[in-house]
Amino acid sequence: MTSKHPESLDLKPLAPYEDRLLNALAFFRTQRDNSTQARHCLSMYLRQSEARIMSEVGFYAQEVGLTGRELLELIYENPNQAQSLIQDKLGIDIFQVFPSEP
Repeated sequence: MTSKHPESLDLKPLAPYEDRLLNALAFFRTQRDNSTQARHCLSMYLRQSEARIMSEVGFYAQEVGLTGRELLELIYENPNQAQSLIQDKLGIDIFQVFPSEP
C-alpha cells in the first residue's frame, strides 16, 4: 500500500526558551543546521511518544471499527474523512476538541 503524502507542515517559530534549547542542542551536535536539528528532535519525540499516540489512535479506531493502523493511515491521507468517520460514529467533532489557533 502506498501512502499519499499530505501537504507539508508549516510550523510557527519556537518560543524563545525552546529556540535557545534547540540552538544549544544543535551546537553540541557538530553545528547541525537548526532545521535539521529540529527535524531530529521532532522525530525523537514522536518515537518516544509512539505508545501514547497510538493508544489514542487505537481507542478511536476501535470505536469506529478500524484497526489502529487503518485509522493512522486515514488520518495521514485524509484527516477530514477520519474526522467525519469519528463524528458519524461517536458524535464528536474531533477538530473542535482542540480548536485551531487564531
